[in-house]
Amino acid sequence: MDKKVKVAVIGGGIAGLALATQLVKYSHLDVHVYEAAEQFSEIGAGISFGANAVKAIHLLGLSNEYESIADKVKAPFTDIWFQWRNGYTDEYLSASVAPNVGQSSVHRADFLDTLIPLVPQNNVHFNKRVQAIDATADQVSIQFMDGQVVKCDYLIGCDGIHSVVRNHVLESQQLPKVSPEFSGTWAYRGIIKFEDFKQAVKTLGNDLELAEVPQMLLGKDKHILTFPIRQGEEINIVAFKSDRTQTTLPANTPWTKPVSKQEMLDDFADWSDSCQALLSLIEHPTIWALHETPPLTTYKNKTQNVIIIGDAAHAMLPHQGAGAGQGLEDALILANLLANPALTAQNIHLVSKIYEEVRLERAVKVQQTSHESGEIYEFQSPKYQSFAEIGAHLAHRFDWLWQYSLEQDVENATTALQLDMQQQLKIAG
Repeated sequence: MDKKVKVAVIGGGIAGLALATQLVKYSHLDVHVYEAAEQFSEIGAGISFGANAVKAIHLLGLSNEYESIADKVKAPFTDIWFQWRNGYTDEYLSASVAPNVGQSSVHRADFLDTLIPLVPQNNVHFNKRVQAIDATADQVSIQFMDGQVVKCDYLIGCDGIHSVVRNHVLESQQLPKVSPEFSGTWAYRGIIKFEDFKQAVKTLGNDLELAEVPQMLLGKDKHILTFPIRQGEEINIVAFKSDRTQTTLPANTPWTKPVSKQEMLDDFADWSDSCQALLSLIEHPTIWALHETPPLTTYKNKTQNVIIIGDAAHAMLPHQGAGAGQGLEDALILANLLANPALTAQNIHLVSKIYEEVRLERAVKVQQTSHESGEIYEFQSPKYQSFAEIGAHLAHRFDWLWQYSLEQDVENATTALQLDMQQQLKIAG
């Protein structure tokens, strides 16, 4: 029997674990996941998946796991991603529609919990924080903080916005190190009971769709989003406030911290009574400093046996609900490339070039447009300066992102790998 190709997956977040669920099925690979924490866990609360991300989940063969916990908005609003409204008056502006998907969302921890059983425990190693990576054309050596050294044929960095693997990739290509950049935007977060908000809206005599349909309420330097989680029993809330003149955090400022309800309410004191009622239901809000990384020019190291995916490759602002979706698209392409049973330790580097060719341009565009979307929501775009203009634009802004053929990307990638492998065989002999 041919020797198995040893693959190391660094990081067990959504992208890394979704990928690992597929790779452990392939008999020609020996796959191990190394997670820095003592167990798999997800910080955060609700996560919204666009139509492209839901497609990636289905193509990864994870539809049963996802659909068992995913939330959809009840008819007749099933296809609505968000309604767009004036945050000061609740005035309806428009809606973004994603046919047959709408607002598909889960609690992050719930989604992770469905993936964990799909990766055998023997393939997972916890408390493994990477200290350094050394790669030659023949092998990758991983030095962990606990002193252990692991050698593999191929390393996939899914280690998030603070990625150590990204540092190796860039250094190997003699490119400058990239660090997370603060956007100037803070996000208050909380979860409330759906019935509580519905009753509050009813008491105010306001539009019940504010509670029943996912909302994006817009204003100057601020916006609020809501969407259902946990089978519609709860509403996930994120309230953003921005000061784009303050994009440097003082040293040692925590990215996430508890905050008083009053501070949050004071920031939205001039918003509608519906928004006041919504925020007042959050008993223990937290506030998050939103960071992103600048777009990269490569996702692979010089020897092409180390690559990065997910936030390690393209950490972005959450304003299109697309960050996790891009990680899932990465996982989909890689899973299909690595499924080729003819891969060996000698030719697996061919995967890296094709993965980058398929994924980099699209991921960079999603990064850039996610940043731009936040500008539009908060009246910072010179192109759209009134509620009417913003509402009209947002109705179809995301069509290009959602209505995209991932199937074609998979076909292009797998065909390119087959051709490259054939070419290599010809050259060899």
